[in-house]
Amino acid sequence: MPNKWQITILVVILLIITSAFVFIKIGKTNELEDIKTKQDTNLIDVITKPINQPLKTPEKVKGIYMTGYVFARQDLRNKLIKLVDDTELNALVIDFKDPNGKLMFEPQNDLLKTWPLSQSALSYEAYQKILQELQDKNIYTIARITTFQDSTGANTFRDSALKNKNGGLWLDYRGVSWLDMTNSKSWDLVVTQTKEAVLIGFDEIQFDYIRFPSDGNIKNIAYANFPSDKKKYQILDEFYTYLKANLTELNIPLSIDLFGLTYWQRQDQNYDLGIGQRLVDAGKYFDYISPMVYPSHYYSGILGFANPAAHPYEIVSKAMKDGNIMLANSSSTAGSRPWLQDFNMGAIYNSEMIKKQIKACNDNNCSGWLLWNAGNKYTTGALIVE
Repeated sequence: MPNKWQITILVVILLIITSAFVFIKIGKTNELEDIKTKQDTNLIDVITKPINQPLKTPEKVKGIYMTGYVFARQDLRNKLIKLVDDTELNALVIDFKDPNGKLMFEPQNDLLKTWPLSQSALSYEAYQKILQELQDKNIYTIARITTFQDSTGANTFRDSALKNKNGGLWLDYRGVSWLDMTNSKSWDLVVTQTKEAVLIGFDEIQFDYIRFPSDGNIKNIAYANFPSDKKKYQILDEFYTYLKANLTELNIPLSIDLFGLTYWQRQDQNYDLGIGQRLVDAGKYFDYISPMVYPSHYYSGILGFANPAAHPYEIVSKAMKDGNIMLANSSSTAGSRPWLQDFNMGAIYNSEMIKKQIKACNDNNCSGWLLWNAGNKYTTGALIVE
């Protein structure tokens, strides 16, 4: 029969074992709760700062457009990086998705993990590493996110897609499907993509295709939520409000692409080009506005020119002058940073034609300029060598 000391020792041992068991159990419970919390809480909502801290926006952004495919190809990417290194350029506008709307990198967000990837998509780590390398070279990176014109988004998230009156996907004349700009679920998809782009390390977000469709049988569209007393520009204004409210914590600049004719004064203040775009609305919500003032896209007869493409300075200068007046009258603080033409359409766009557009920007106190060429082939002679 054990004595009292042996009994005491046994009790102590049992207490130690019991305490250890309870501690382990509590630890396991906490661990499981942490896991559950991480599963239940979207990664984007947990992390509000990117690993790569964004660069400060240059006083004058001088950028070129880069497709997602070129970004993913080291040899092609390096050619454009060298162009930036060798000239006055200081920024790259990079497609967040490929032309079909497929993502260019493996996302971290659970919702976006269901979004199809481009065949050229990089891993999250590889993509982020490239962005970090660009930052190290002091190259400002802008993520171009196509919003409502998005076949992949519409086919993947059918409840967010623009529908026709028969209930199927509405298609424009090119057979492209769209997300429904009146549907709050579509708005959430745009917000989620934006946060993912910030987290991976972009310095700025630029939105394209924030508009209603224009090319197709638009009378056959069955919008999810388009009250009869609302105008298209009022719907987009509500979207701008939602976008801004849900992205304030990101603390990086937001910019938007608009049609060039939004930078043209009109007597009818409610005119929205039939697609919902008005400069006075966008100017309230975005830091920078990039009108696509390609002279070749203006109609014959404007400013008395039979061929506006042959008069790049006059077209761009008129647009920027009008834009400055319209923004000032709306008490907007947005800067104008237009897309300029670097492709042959309506006229041969050599270095002198591009320099004239840049001069028009400089003469009208723009916040910089961006060169567009869909094939990413730029006229180097138009750029100042540094």
